[in-house]
Amino acid sequence: MQKKIIALAVAGLMSGAAFAQSNVTISGLMRMSVEQYKLNSVVAGSQASAENRVSDQSSMLVFSGKEDLGGGMYAGFVLDSRVGSDVTGVSAATGQTGNTLVSGNSNMHIGGNWGRVSVGRQDLHYGSAIESYKAYTLQNILSNGIFAQMGTGASIANATRTPNVIMYDSPNMSGFSGRLAVSTSWNAAAAAPGANEGTGKSLVGVSDPGKGSATNLALNYANGPIKAGYSYWRATVEGGKTAAAADQRGDTLQFGYTFPMGLAIGLGWNKSKQDFTTGEISRTAWVLPVSYTFGANQVAFTYAKAGNTSTIADSGASAYTLAYGYSLSKRTNIGVSYSKMDNKTGASYDLFGLAANGATGTAAGEDSSQFAVNMNHSF
Repeated sequence: MQKKIIALAVAGLMSGAAFAQSNVTISGLMRMSVEQYKLNSVVAGSQASAENRVSDQSSMLVFSGKEDLGGGMYAGFVLDSRVGSDVTGVSAATGQTGNTLVSGNSNMHIGGNWGRVSVGRQDLHYGSAIESYKAYTLQNILSNGIFAQMGTGASIANATRTPNVIMYDSPNMSGFSGRLAVSTSWNAAAAAPGANEGTGKSLVGVSDPGKGSATNLALNYANGPIKAGYSYWRATVEGGKTAAAADQRGDTLQFGYTFPMGLAIGLGWNKSKQDFTTGEISRTAWVLPVSYTFGANQVAFTYAKAGNTSTIADSGASAYTLAYGYSLSKRTNIGVSYSKMDNKTGASYDLFGLAANGATGTAAGEDSSQFAVNMNHSF
């Protein structure tokens, strides 16, 4: 009897192997830092001291596969899992929905010479700026921090991945490419009280929670030393806007140029709006990244500034990052960096990705800084 069971198990494994895809690829990135994070000018009644920490900066393990369908067509998938190797050693719940297995950019897709259609979850709009570092923490990326925030605690385009996305990516045409993405439910946490988002059912008098959606249109150009792009974001809040929940609009423009001697300079501009039933607020921000690469070395400096949010006094902020990186190989970089965020009394901008390392965010008027020694390894 036992031999029969073993034989059936082996036959089952062999049968499963016959249907397995043979061109699955395993890749990823380990990104770790040893850092000191500090809050300054803390609110009355609080005190702050420097926090020394070892941080995983959104390391990832990626499974991907592609199957040739013939006639220039293909089908494939991407399963991107963000791992927390500093504390728990398990998959990290990052991005909307808190999915711990595929918490990164993950999708199933079909494509050809005409482009690619994907269904899944994806970073949209907020991560479109042109900063570049050889070894870094997420907090170094200032545009993601300022461009994805309003200085009021609200985030634009989730400041992370957008779930429930249907996305079309065009083919590259002499450096030009485009993306059109629609989310059927971009931020389910914003559903109105008493609403069952995803069922079409809601209490009498409560707005339909399934009416929220988001659209992202991105146009990019990358050819030789030039990189340029535009990203448009429009989102209607789940359950309808209220005095506390707002529809969103975001526009980002960017341009970068790399000179033959290794000097790269860029400029990014962003305007973001929130539309409440009580009115609209908006703010503009810009970022200036500069880097110089020579041999295995890179020196980088980025400055970012957000203007006042309309109707809120002293709600602007400024930030800078200074970083040095060195390539030990094509896959391994080490470096040091310092990032600083200065908020005016009415602003609460954070450095980007603080949730990835457990650091304490800022309250209005508080400033933050981070000194870090970094290592990145791709595989």
